[in-house]
Amino acid sequence: MIPQINLPPNLGLPDSTALPSLPFSYPSFELPRWTPIPPRVPEMALPTAPNTEPVREAPAPRPMPKPMPEARPVQQPLPKPKVEAEEPAEVINETVVIELPFIGELPVPSKELVITAGSTAAIAATVSVVAALSATWLLKFLMKLLKPTIKFLLKKVLKKNNKFTESWARKRLAERSHRHK
Repeated sequence: MIPQINLPPNLGLPDSTALPSLPFSYPSFELPRWTPIPPRVPEMALPTAPNTEPVREAPAPRPMPKPMPEARPVQQPLPKPKVEAEEPAEVINETVVIELPFIGELPVPSKELVITAGSTAAIAATVSVVAALSATWLLKFLMKLLKPTIKFLLKKVLKKNNKFTESWARKRLAERSHRHK
């Protein structure tokens, strides 16, 4: 059973405020109308008829004139280009100072410097990661190819020199059998 609480009728809350009604008109929409565009060329407005004009023959081509023999050009020294002294680019030494609470003034580099440093660092990081991953893959691939080949060649050389290689397990087996005899 839930106990009932008797509250006084007025708790000291203010009455609600009446808001004035705002003038509001709903948006309207007019449907677009299409009006045909008259053609600009009068012939386009008429219905087309089959071509009844007589076919004109193209005029006969004129014979090409004979080319004149080329005269040998006289070699003249090329003029030396004028080299203008380039003015050194302006170096902007704008240092922005930011005021931080408890720290004080903190100098911050310019926007161009931050962008250049950030993009250089991003490119360097990307290249180093790609180089490391590709080198790892290349080494693993070469190990898969070369390890069996080198192992095979070493066994051949040792067998030729009457030196046999034994695995760890075969050595243990030989020691065990030697003890039991």
